[in-house]
Amino acid sequence: MSRYAIRLMLLTDIAQVANIERQVEFHPWSERQFQESLTAGQRCTVIINSEQVIGFCILQPVLDEANLLLMAIDPKYQGQGCGLMLLEESLALLGEGCVMVFLEVRGSNTPAISLYQKVGFHQMGIRKNYYPADRAVFANGKEDAVLMALTRGNPFG
Repeated sequence: MSRYAIRLMLLTDIAQVANIERQVEFHPWSERQFQESLTAGQRCTVIINSEQVIGFCILQPVLDEANLLLMAIDPKYQGQGCGLMLLEESLALLGEGCVMVFLEVRGSNTPAISLYQKVGFHQMGIRKNYYPADRAVFANGKEDAVLMALTRGNPFG
């Protein structure tokens, strides 16, 4: 695993990040949305292999909480531990002042749900028919979102 490195995202990474997003998302973010996230002060990290971006994570800190907005690994590198490495390091960069992290994930994305559970996230609810989805898979063209949370440290001080 030592051939991988994690660092903060740079503006020059956005084309590679957007390319990964297009490969894995039904409704991907645009390059402009990634630029806005980066310049808005969100915690944007990438995992690289030989200077090539192979994954990214975007966390939005809000007071003593954070929202995991997006995370993806290039399909060629999935299943190799890159997602776990990226998620753990990205969460560590939030610091000790962040006591709760929230996310939502497609209900069908069982590999991601398993990854989140591995680092301590637990399911706290479902948003019915939240995501637009392929009608060939979901007859109504909608998919449920699983809401998850991670408690870090002592949320009560």
